[in-house]
Amino acid sequence: MKQYTFIKHFLIIFSALLLPVLMLFVFLPLHDASAVYDGVIRLHVLAHSDDEEDQKLKLSVRDAILSAFGETINEGTSKEEAEEKMTSLLPEMEALAEKTVKESGYSHDVAVSLCREYYPTREYEGMRLPAGEYLSLRVVIGEGAGQNWWCMVYPPLCTSSAEAGEALSEAGFTPSQVRLLTEDEDKEYVVRFKIVESVSSAWKKVKGWFS
Repeated sequence: MKQYTFIKHFLIIFSALLLPVLMLFVFLPLHDASAVYDGVIRLHVLAHSDDEEDQKLKLSVRDAILSAFGETINEGTSKEEAEEKMTSLLPEMEALAEKTVKESGYSHDVAVSLCREYYPTREYEGMRLPAGEYLSLRVVIGEGAGQNWWCMVYPPLCTSSAEAGEALSEAGFTPSQVRLLTEDEDKEYVVRFKIVESVSSAWKKVKGWFS
């Protein structure tokens, strides 16, 4: 029993020391990839369930919010301004989402908030975002137990990413960061994003094993 306890403690300490080293190794070659996390705001809509009608409702709520507030959110020239506007508009967004749900014949509650969420590496119409924690405009319909939908509400890339490079440049991303997010040739970055995700997942499993 004592030997098991010693091994358990050793593995916990070893993992805790190894993780920062691995993360440092992964992040150093990404050329300021942290600016990606700090430079965008994601829209995250969670459906009540995976029922087909609930999934359609999710998209109706998304469309209503983007149509009513998308331009206003992006009138500023910085992510900070967009965040400030979203914060002030949260009650209006929630009211509109609830109205959309009710007009669609449902009684689900809706919660709209700004919060930080962890995302795995994701792709959207030619855009790729690395795994990590992002500021999100989070819209939860009912139980929020269904498949989710996401995009970038700032810069405004929710409807189409055809002009992704231009939108990212206007939002202050450097040419290398724009290439990192939009060009398929940067396979090295994609691999490293996946490593970040894998290391994070492995660390959670280690903590689970020994908790």
